[in-house]
Amino acid sequence: MASICWTRKATPPGGWGPDETLRRPESDDLYESLSKTHSSFETPCGSYAHTKLTRYLIRVTRDGSYGDSMERVIWNTVLGAKPLERDGHAFYYSDYNNDGHRRYHPDAFPCCSGTLPQVAADYRINSYLRDADGLYVVLYMPSSVQWEQDGAKVALSQQHAYPLDSEVRMLITTSSPQEFSLRLRIPAWARGATLAVNSKQLPMQMDRGFATLRRRWVSGDRIDLHLPIENRLVPINVHHPETVALMRGPLVLFPLGQEHPPVTRQQLLAARRSGPDTWKVDTAKGTIQFVPFTSIGDHAYSTYLAAT
Repeated sequence: MASICWTRKATPPGGWGPDETLRRPESDDLYESLSKTHSSFETPCGSYAHTKLTRYLIRVTRDGSYGDSMERVIWNTVLGAKPLERDGHAFYYSDYNNDGHRRYHPDAFPCCSGTLPQVAADYRINSYLRDADGLYVVLYMPSSVQWEQDGAKVALSQQHAYPLDSEVRMLITTSSPQEFSLRLRIPAWARGATLAVNSKQLPMQMDRGFATLRRRWVSGDRIDLHLPIENRLVPINVHHPETVALMRGPLVLFPLGQEHPPVTRQQLLAARRSGPDTWKVDTAKGTIQFVPFTSIGDHAYSTYLAAT
């Protein structure tokens, strides 16, 4: 039971255990780690274990909140990993320190570096789950899946730019019309989500974090899912409500640089998009630029800001 609670409640980036150690919930251990360690989350094995555990929990419970947790870990840890180098150097720790950098481990072929390609190999089994009634769509990313449904060959493909954008589009092809259920994960943060099939908006029939669409599907049916993405602030813990991460959907937006002008909560919530994967926050003494973990490159960055 402790593991189930642990996967539901995590840091804003989704990781857990600075210095590869589980910390007491709501203690100041995590807050203190922002200045004491750069080993914030052991990314290769940590992300692999997390996605594997949440996949099993979805299969057992049919609860979409575990998909929310899986998605957050993927976007804010392993998708921002530096590529494996031919000499064996690997990205090892996601760094959420106040003076953060994306670094390679100093040793060649460090323990668990081989898990990085395993994470990538598992995208296909994390994204979709099947049962006799149809298909669960767990992760939203450009992809396609094929299966047999009552003797028909069926495929679903996704085409979109989520989570940078709010729109998710899916297309059905089938060798013959078939009735089955599609269950689409609706993240807990996506308040006011809407769903349409062939441009006709449909009511959201929710069950444990999934919207269920049961109908007779034919080739060319198009599903449009709108997941409203708004800025929100997530504190590091209850003891430091002023120390917050800026989030949009599953993404943490990381402020580039270490020296930041004073900023208010209202200014952070008013962050505006300034490019395909960049956001800006205007303050009285300057502008702060934010990017997702996947777009940091070699810039210095931090994760949390003190907001008044």
